[in-house]
Amino acid sequence: MDNEDAPPEVVVDALGVPVGIPVTGPDAERLRRQWSRSLSDRSPVVVIELDRLHGDGDVATDYATTALVTVAALDATKGQRINIHGGAVADEDGRTLAVIGPSGSGKTTAVALLATRLGYLSDETVSLDEALVVHAHPKPLSVITDPTNPQVKLSVSPDDAGLLRPPPVSRLHRIVLLHRGEDDSGLVPVAPAYAIAEIVQQTSSLVEVEQPILRLAETIDACGGVWSLRYREIGERLDELVGLLDREPRPAPARAHHPWRGTRGLPTPGAWRREPWLDAVEYDDEVVVMVDTEVRVLVGLGLVLWLALTGPRTLDELVVTTTEQMGDHPDAEGLVAGALALLAEDGLVIGPPA
Repeated sequence: MDNEDAPPEVVVDALGVPVGIPVTGPDAERLRRQWSRSLSDRSPVVVIELDRLHGDGDVATDYATTALVTVAALDATKGQRINIHGGAVADEDGRTLAVIGPSGSGKTTAVALLATRLGYLSDETVSLDEALVVHAHPKPLSVITDPTNPQVKLSVSPDDAGLLRPPPVSRLHRIVLLHRGEDDSGLVPVAPAYAIAEIVQQTSSLVEVEQPILRLAETIDACGGVWSLRYREIGERLDELVGLLDREPRPAPARAHHPWRGTRGLPTPGAWRREPWLDAVEYDDEVVVMVDTEVRVLVGLGLVLWLALTGPRTLDELVVTTTEQMGDHPDAEGLVAGALALLAEDGLVIGPPA
């Protein structure tokens, strides 16, 4: 914050972070209305820089301002929370339903409709601490008013939209991955490894979180699994989504954690080894591995090989291991060599030194 300037007229709580918006006069009045659910009397810990914006009119500038506020809050909480690109609503008991998906998956529309029955927490970010408390971000809704120009989004106060208020404390209870398209099959369970891989793509600064894949696995277990909603019209699926809060949770599957130990060792002549990874969790038939910011789900031969590489192994040793676990094959060596090459392409293993 720049101490040479007066405190900003507008301060909002975004994910629990007081963020200052340096506006005055009519701009301040307009933004106070849009951020009616988030106004704060606290001193800001960060003030966004509006001089970086070059919006064409108030609508574009307000939308860009919302993005800057969100980014500032995400930066302030990275490493402390799991921040997911998604929307959240909560019932009067604080049981929170998160709907997760990329831009264009229908999050804002889903949340706007759900929040006529459940309390509005956010249509942008689901911010979770270790106790699974959802830190609210009741920002203005970003509403497309002209279908021919979807990049222009009107900022609408949740009060003006008539959205319900959540209780003071809300905790994540159910998770849904949104998939809008021609497939209208509704809610279906998602295997946890694949759910983790999909959720990772919608997170912010997950690599800053300690043991991020384990944290996601534990979150999924606590929420009774993850569901995918495949739909054409979200309005036809509201009963299913709201009913999910009372639906019987799925039992947590057995899993094993494979944390990175922080040691790589020297190359061994003729041996393959794992590339350093950030975190990994193994389920019965899959292992989900995070390397840098990328996640891979391994099954079948790839799974067997990655798990076998607890230390350096030669191709011959790996062929023996795979045949013991998967049975004999006339081209076992070729299959293993091909699978290792694919794992190497994905940055998961490294071959013998030349």
